[in-house]
Amino acid sequence: MKKLIYVLSFIIIFGSAFFIAGCTEESSNTTNNTTAVTTAGNTTVASTTVAPTTVGNISVSSITVSGAGDVSIIDILEGTLQMSAQVLPINASNKSVVWTVMDGTGTATINSTGVLTALTNGTVTVKATSVSNVSINGSKIVTITNQIPVDMNSTLSNLTVDGIMVMGFTPLHSDYVMVLTNGSTVTPVTVATKYQTTATAVITAAVDVTSDINAERTTTIVVTSQDGLSVKTYTILFESSIAPVNLRSADDFVILAQTGISTATTSAITGNIGVSPAAATYITGFSLIMDSTGFFSTSSQVVGNIYSADYTSPTPSELTTAISDMQTAYIDAAGRAANYNELYAGDLSGKTLTTGVYKFGNSVLINTDLTLTGSATDIWIFQIAGNLTQASNINITLAGGALAKNIVWQVADTVSIGTGAHFEGTILAMTNISVGTNASINGQLYAQTAVTLDANIIVKPE
Repeated sequence: MKKLIYVLSFIIIFGSAFFIAGCTEESSNTTNNTTAVTTAGNTTVASTTVAPTTVGNISVSSITVSGAGDVSIIDILEGTLQMSAQVLPINASNKSVVWTVMDGTGTATINSTGVLTALTNGTVTVKATSVSNVSINGSKIVTITNQIPVDMNSTLSNLTVDGIMVMGFTPLHSDYVMVLTNGSTVTPVTVATKYQTTATAVITAAVDVTSDINAERTTTIVVTSQDGLSVKTYTILFESSIAPVNLRSADDFVILAQTGISTATTSAITGNIGVSPAAATYITGFSLIMDSTGFFSTSSQVVGNIYSADYTSPTPSELTTAISDMQTAYIDAAGRAANYNELYAGDLSGKTLTTGVYKFGNSVLINTDLTLTGSATDIWIFQIAGNLTQASNINITLAGGALAKNIVWQVADTVSIGTGAHFEGTILAMTNISVGTNASINGQLYAQTAVTLDANIIVKPE
């Protein structure tokens, strides 16, 4: 009987111990990291619980940089692009980055939120660097186009005077700095101009340098010797590298068309007009008076002569050459390398444009006054694949010495100048040119179809 009691006691004690140990192990899934000790009779049972994983400092492993919409180009003048950084792993403790941009063939700026702003054409590298680990970064190359062109040449007067040599000026974009290098000393000079300039110079004495803009494209540097007794002034004139469009014999005409020239009411035209291969009957509204030579006719509305393909030789052959030269000029203008592509999406209303070749794949609109500003040597070429439309009573104006003879509008479709508008420049049109009532033009009209007028003033520029 005693043995049976001992056996039963043993079973009860160990059974209780196993039951308690089992309960303790189950609780380990929900408790923190502790050691539970349970005593039953003379038996001690230990159970070590397992704590849930605690999230510590998770490091950044990689950064990938991209532009909004996966875009890697800025093709709008002074345009912007929002950059973004994908930081991995996604549960990194600190995903903050610092944005920087490294100039390549182009230049740009970037702010603390990753907005990239274009300055000059070329490529730049945008970089995002981890705040928590500066050795981790990502980068993206961005291409910049359609900014102010940098392919301009410069000429200098007084290149070397009294041992002072100034050389290597390169005009760029915006209101930046002229730098004069004097040995190892660099003196920055603010230049209030649309062109950044960088100068390299050898100076015989310590100098103070100031600069001023006498005109749109002229910079003056005043160099003063250390003792203040010697002052030299250097004038740098920036000249456009864009060659003018050569009209050749077509330049003998203020209006030249292939199928006809008409005026609805009396116009006032200064310069010769002509049609070819059309005959004189396609010149209407001018009350032509044939000259005794038969080479040309005249009109009270034209200060100049009127020519057509059916007049006496050599007029027909001369007109054939002029028409051919007009078409050659059209091809020349259309083939120039563009400095700007699709600027302002073709809406030039209210804009101010400096020298350059402007290319548009569609139509161009001028709904408020347009200003072309530059020197007397600057060239503007507008390549337009669609229509050119200038609204009524809207003006094109010239500033800074710009000349109408240096402005060419090459248009593949129709040209429409609105009522009472004023236009500047030479139009080379594939089709017709229509000039609204009382509109005025300082320029030349060349159409590979017809030119239609209505009480207009048209003057060939000198």
